[in-house]
Amino acid sequence: MGQQNRISSLGKRARMSFRGTLIAGIALLVPVAVTFIVLRIIFQWIDGLAQPLVKRIFQTENDVFGLGLVLTLILIWLAGLLAGNVFGKRLIGKGDDLIKRLPVIGSIYGPVKQFMESVVSPDEDRGFNRVVIAEYPSDGLWILGFATGDIPMDEDGRIGCCVFIPTSPNPATGWTVVFPPEKVRNVSLTVEEAMQMIVSAGVVIPDALKSTPSGEPDAPLSNLPAVAGRSE
Repeated sequence: MGQQNRISSLGKRARMSFRGTLIAGIALLVPVAVTFIVLRIIFQWIDGLAQPLVKRIFQTENDVFGLGLVLTLILIWLAGLLAGNVFGKRLIGKGDDLIKRLPVIGSIYGPVKQFMESVVSPDEDRGFNRVVIAEYPSDGLWILGFATGDIPMDEDGRIGCCVFIPTSPNPATGWTVVFPPEKVRNVSLTVEEAMQMIVSAGVVIPDALKSTPSGEPDAPLSNLPAVAGRSE
């Protein structure tokens, strides 16, 4: 009987390990695959337009090797230049407004773009200030989130920490909760590491968390440096 229980336990652990490895693999490969598919679509579109034109100009029947790749890189570079100057930002802003007015598409595009800007923004007033754990939904339970700023909680001037709680495995959705300072603690994770953990449903655990003693978060919010919107 004891041997059967050990075999059953080993089988269960093997299945859990196999399932966890699959999920971690999916979390790693899906973003890469999506990026590859998008770039391939752009490449095929540009190559399909440019090759006939180049053949006509140079009076040749052969495709120009690498033309689509070079033009795709140039397009990406030009897009970066456009996004980095005043005229480009105005043009992109008008394009965003136009897309946001479109039925259905606008309701999806707006929130997704705003979320991505929050993730990558270097501006603390717009981006995620830091990765935190918050005591939620009840005492003794902790949830991973992103501190986005501080706001007044009541007429007495108490400052609350605004935390975005992402859903797993899709961090583009979630909800925002305003916590009292004592309910929020800092963890030694970058935004990218936290995203990996969320997308993998907790299968991929960063080394920074593994080194933290169980039940002892890194530091209470009161010991952290001031963040955007907080007055000491």
